[in-house]
Amino acid sequence: MAKKGEGKQSDPRTHGAGAVCLNKTAKFAVLDAPGIKQPEIVVVVSSPPALLDETVTSSSSSASAAASASGGDKAAASKEAGGAQGRRTLISDGPRMNDATAKLIGGSSFERRTPNPEWVKAREDAYAEVKARRDAEFGAKIPVSISVTMPDGTVLTENSKKGGAPGPFEAWRTTPYDVACAISQGLADSSVVARVTYSDIVADYDPAEDGVGGANVDDALMGEDEDGEGVEEQVQASEDPLKKPQLWDLSRPLVGSVAKLELLKFDSDPDAKTTFWHSSAHMLGEALEHLYGCRLTIGPPLAGGFYYDSYMGAKDAFREDDYKSIMAEVAKITKKKQKFERMVVTKDEALGLVAGNPFKEQIIRTKVPEGTRTTVYKCGDFIDLCRGPHLVHTGKVKAFSATRHSATNWLGDTDNDSLQRMYGISFPDKKMLKVWKENQEKVRFLFCWGAIKAWLARHPCQYAQPSNEE
Repeated sequence: MAKKGEGKQSDPRTHGAGAVCLNKTAKFAVLDAPGIKQPEIVVVVSSPPALLDETVTSSSSSASAAASASGGDKAAASKEAGGAQGRRTLISDGPRMNDATAKLIGGSSFERRTPNPEWVKAREDAYAEVKARRDAEFGAKIPVSISVTMPDGTVLTENSKKGGAPGPFEAWRTTPYDVACAISQGLADSSVVARVTYSDIVADYDPAEDGVGGANVDDALMGEDEDGEGVEEQVQASEDPLKKPQLWDLSRPLVGSVAKLELLKFDSDPDAKTTFWHSSAHMLGEALEHLYGCRLTIGPPLAGGFYYDSYMGAKDAFREDDYKSIMAEVAKITKKKQKFERMVVTKDEALGLVAGNPFKEQIIRTKVPEGTRTTVYKCGDFIDLCRGPHLVHTGKVKAFSATRHSATNWLGDTDNDSLQRMYGISFPDKKMLKVWKENQEKVRFLFCWGAIKAWLARHPCQYAQPSNEE
C-alpha cells in the first residue's frame, strides 16, 4: 500500500494483465480496474503552502489529451483577457483539511442503499426556513435604474419585448436572462451563463452579505481538476468586485450598472462548458441520492465532463448495472426542468443543511470562518454547497451519459474513508453526445492499433516478409 505523501503511481508493467492497481496521486488514491490508466502527474510544490501543498497538472489518456490541450489554450487566452476561468475555489487562509485528526469519519452515515432517504426531506425543510430569512433581507433592497452595455457597445436600459420582465432595468430585479430576452428569446434560450463586468455597484450591495467575501466550499478541496485546468482564487471581501469580470447566473439579479455583459454559449466559450458540466454534476448527485442515498462529498466539472464522489460505506460500490438506472433518473430530472436556485447561508445554516453528512460537515467546520457566509444551490430536492454559477434549469441538459466509475479516498489519503466516483458527460444537444461517443470509439481503435504496432516493433516476426530464395 502506498504511503501517504508519496504521490507516485504504481507501474502497470509490474502487474499482471488482469491486475487491479492502487494508484496514489497528489490528490487521490484511485483504484483502477484493468484497462483504465490514470493520467501521469507532475507535482509542483508551492510556497507558501495554500489549501493543498501541491498543484497537479495531468495529461488525460486517449481522447481527453487532445481535447484538454486545445481547450486549455482557449481557457488561458480567455483568462488573460480577464475572463473568470476559475474551476475551483482556492482558500489559502484557515486550517488545512488535512489537519483533521479523524481518519474514518463516514461511519454509519451510509449503511445500505436506500432510495429517497428521509434526510432529503428534512434538508428541504431546513432550506425553506433559511430561505424565508433571505427573502426578508432581499425584500429590503431598493431597486434603482441601471444600464447594461453589450460587447458591441449597445446600451440597454429597458425591456420592451414580450419575453422577460417588461419595463426599465433595475438592480435587484433585472437578470442577465431578462437582458437577453430584450434582444431576442433565441439568444436567451441558447445562453448558458453570463460574464459581467460592473461599472458601478448599488449602495446597498454588500459582497460579504452576498456570500462573496466568505468561503465558498463546494470543491474547496481541489486546487485544480485532474485534467490540469487552472485555478482561480475567489474574490475576497476586501477586493473590489469591479476589478474583473465575474461569471453570473442568468437568473441572478444584477446589482449595478454593467459596463460589459457577455452571454456565453456552450460551443463557443470554455466557461460556458464548465458551468454546463458543473450543473450536470449536481444533477448526477441528485440522482445518486434518489437511487441509493449516497453521502456526497465533492462533484466538480472537468475539462471534458464531470464526476461526483460519494460515500457508500466500506463494502458497497458502483456496479455496471447501475449505469442504466442513473441515466434514467437523470432523464427524469431533466424532464422536470428544475430551477437552479442560489442562496446565501451562514456557517451555522450551512451545517444545518448538511446535517448527517460528515464529509460536508468537515469542510464547513474547517474552511468557513466564523461570522462569514457561503452559498448553496438547490435544484429539485437536491441542495449542495456551491460557488456556482449554474444553468437556469435542468431542462437545458438534453443529453447525459454515465461514462465510468472508480474508487478513491477522502482527501486523497488511503488511510481515510473509501469513496466511490462516478464520471459523466453531458451536452445541450443529443447529436453532440452521439458525436462524442463516435470519437471515443475512434480513439479506442487508434489506441489499440498503436499498441499492436508497438508490440510488433518489439517482437518482429521472421515470417513477416516473403523469402527471395526459390
